[in-house]
Amino acid sequence: MTEPGAIAAATDLAGAAAASAGVTVDEVHEVDQLGELNRVIDAVWHREGDAVAPELLRALAHSGNCVLAARSGAGMVGATVSFRGVHEGRPTLHSHITGILPGAQLRGVGLALKLRQRAWALANGIESVTWTFDPLIARNAHFNLTKLGAEAAEYLVDFYGPLHDDANGDDATDRLLAVWTLASPRVARALAGRAPAPKVEDLRREGAPTVLEMSADGRPVLGGFARGPPAPRRGRNGRWRASPTTSSPSDSATVGGPMPGEARSARS
Repeated sequence: MTEPGAIAAATDLAGAAAASAGVTVDEVHEVDQLGELNRVIDAVWHREGDAVAPELLRALAHSGNCVLAARSGAGMVGATVSFRGVHEGRPTLHSHITGILPGAQLRGVGLALKLRQRAWALANGIESVTWTFDPLIARNAHFNLTKLGAEAAEYLVDFYGPLHDDANGDDATDRLLAVWTLASPRVARALAGRAPAPKVEDLRREGAPTVLEMSADGRPVLGGFARGPPAPRRGRNGRWRASPTTSSPSDSATVGGPMPGEARSARS
């Protein structure tokens, strides 16, 4: 059980992040608020109302899950939806989807949402948060693994199946599973800004497994732990994605490659 002092510190840290981003972050329960949250998610993902249905949001909020919204003034500018689950036999909070409107990006709203989610979980006796992210979006990988201090625990092949939204196109939905151990020393260092991104060369020298690496022609290909050659394909959005046939080791992963522009959204 997390000590009350640690919960208070997490709450204070989340409040400071929200103030720095110019937002307030609160739980959402009422139908009209959930409808607004649904519209924010739709505006980010462009999936015509089916990213998270309003009635599902209502059920999740009412049954004791964590549904958060970030507001700037009177308008909602971001949201995250998560629900209780189990990871390796212990209670966890699984963060399913997060969206931030384009006009509110690059000012710390995503960090404010994640830190409020962390404080919520600790206050509810939950010691970890899990979510998935696209390993080809280097900026999201940096945010998740370096800035937040989460760990990549598993490579999930085509995890969601076809999504057909603007963010994913017709790509295979390969994901890394992030595990955020909320009160760990690693997370404490990351949130204090004392966890710089390690150099890829140093990780390889220390024997860290490589999930993705760049081929000679600039395409991402599966790392050396795979059995057999990868089968890369190009999705509708022009990115190449390998189609691996095995999952990564559960302890760590190395993600490399070029850093595209900030993603406006992420499966969180």
